[in-house]
Amino acid sequence: SQPPKGNDLVKLAPPKPKGKIYNRCELAKELYHKHKLPMREIPTWVCIAQHESSFNTAAVGRLNADGSADHGLFQISDLFWCTHDQGGGKACHIECDRLLDSDISDDVQCIRTIHEEHTRLSGDGFNAWTVYNGHCRDQSLAQLSDCFD
Repeated sequence: SQPPKGNDLVKLAPPKPKGKIYNRCELAKELYHKHKLPMREIPTWVCIAQHESSFNTAAVGRLNADGSADHGLFQISDLFWCTHDQGGGKACHIECDRLLDSDISDDVQCIRTIHEEHTRLSGDGFNAWTVYNGHCRDQSLAQLSDCFD
């Protein structure tokens, strides 16, 4: 049999996930209608996505002091929640790269898990996101009134 030619090897590498930049109303509507998050939480989730990733699903943040990185629209940490190999995917049971594509269904599943865990730990699930206290506490539905006429 022939040894593989150069471009045969290239074909084996999975394509990099294609990201998406949301606008706030598009994200708000999708989180509510498609992913069924409670309306009272939607303004906070939209604020978190804005401050964490500028609404970019492909964002990867590498500024953590512990060397961990944050992934996707909601900047989910690979310290506890996602993994870089097939090794079970940590608490969200997901590979981090799957948080970078334009389909946020798995991201939303993961933020639900994180939110539930942190509600148990601190009484407020949004405390898991560092931008929450500085930027996103006390969001009101009125801030998204233009999105849901």
